[in-house]
Amino acid sequence: MKYFKLFALSSLAFCALPLMAQEDTEVVVVETETVALPQENSYNNRYYGMNQNYVDFTSDQKKFNDWSIAVYAGLPIIQGADLNTAVSGKDTEWGGYDLQAVLTKQITHAFGLGLQFNYGKTKQQAFYFNDNYKGYTDYWAWSLVGDMNFSNLLRRVDNKSRYAWALHGYLGIGTLQYSAYRNLNEGNFDKITEAKGFGSMFMNSGIGLRYKVNQTIDLETKAMYYFTGDEEFDGSGSHGAISELEEGKDDGLFTFSVGALFKLGKHYEHLTWADPLADIYPGLSAEELQSMLVVCAQGDNDDDGVCDDWDRELNTPAGARVDGAGRALDTDLDGVIDLYDKCVTLPGPADNDGCPLHSDVEAALNLAIANLEFSLDSDVISPSYYPLLDKAAEYLKYNKDDVYNVVGHTDTRASKAYNMGLSQRRAEAVKAYLVEKHGIPTSQLNVVAMGEEELRFPECNPASVCPEWKNHANRRVVFVKQ
Repeated sequence: MKYFKLFALSSLAFCALPLMAQEDTEVVVVETETVALPQENSYNNRYYGMNQNYVDFTSDQKKFNDWSIAVYAGLPIIQGADLNTAVSGKDTEWGGYDLQAVLTKQITHAFGLGLQFNYGKTKQQAFYFNDNYKGYTDYWAWSLVGDMNFSNLLRRVDNKSRYAWALHGYLGIGTLQYSAYRNLNEGNFDKITEAKGFGSMFMNSGIGLRYKVNQTIDLETKAMYYFTGDEEFDGSGSHGAISELEEGKDDGLFTFSVGALFKLGKHYEHLTWADPLADIYPGLSAEELQSMLVVCAQGDNDDDGVCDDWDRELNTPAGARVDGAGRALDTDLDGVIDLYDKCVTLPGPADNDGCPLHSDVEAALNLAIANLEFSLDSDVISPSYYPLLDKAAEYLKYNKDDVYNVVGHTDTRASKAYNMGLSQRRAEAVKAYLVEKHGIPTSQLNVVAMGEEELRFPECNPASVCPEWKNHANRRVVFVKQ
């Protein structure tokens, strides 16, 4: 024990030596020589540290808060001593408490130095033959504790998640004051040991999990172990049978606590939560992004809803519908925009307001269904041809006063009589589709059967002399104006 105390005091003295030495001289590096300058002259060199831009660092230049104060409350447990809080096979002596207050100065984003105060009371017991010995210890302690933020120390460059959890490790040294009591006479508790001043030193270590509630408050759960270096902290005393139950073991104290940490300062963020890579891999702030984002810098002079920056038609007429590039829509691609086109879905010349000429309707009608063909020996219209008939219906409605013959054709296979009936059924199938789906009047359409007459490819007679695609083209329906 005495060696431990001597080592602790020597360590404190050793840590203080650099501070004591700094009062007299300061070492300044100039080129390759080390020169000792008096304190009063050291800052007169504006090229201090070989940096001609050197300036004194002031608190106004700070970007982060670096002070915090935390309070914790928890449960103390003595284990590994003569009297213990929990004894195997016996009821545990709960009821103690441990209160902590910690004032911390954050040195870097990953390391802080805190002054910790503990105040608490433990309860413990021991069984010796048939006797149950009970004790308690009132204590208070001061310690200097280093705080290592492992999460910030190991933070990845590509970590874009919300940084709200952090794992902390603690290691410190301090002085412990306590009064230990044990029941000696008829259940009464007498003071067994008392430690005051710097006579009882200890080391502590632990781990904590911290959660960031907001920019001001953190919550933390923490577990600490205190190596007291003392065999009488538990109230076992310096002699007697109880003091020899665990001979040679220094008493250890565990504390399990929860608490809140309050970050002090005027800055938005605290240094312990600062991203160490923010300045290495800087990102633009919301204000900077907003200042860079200029929408519709050149305006929308034709008021078509498309900015002139990417408008490919800067003089769109008012009221015209436009596409994504700002060009006026022309649905039927006849060169007349929909705004002025009276037949939006039927192509026609501009001098006829975009509608087809009456003399051209028959040709346009047949052009619309030019590829309407049938399979061999079939009068069933393939669904792939429905869009062709839908377009034909638009022309028929536009020329509702005209009457058309729906003429069916076949190839030269089979007999003429059979082909005549087959072409009749094909023409009737086309008429039925137009009447039933589009409401074309039956009086506007007359069914005509042509059989194998008037082939599109006359050379295909007989059909065996032609390739199949020519025979397929002969199996068709056309419109002929009466």
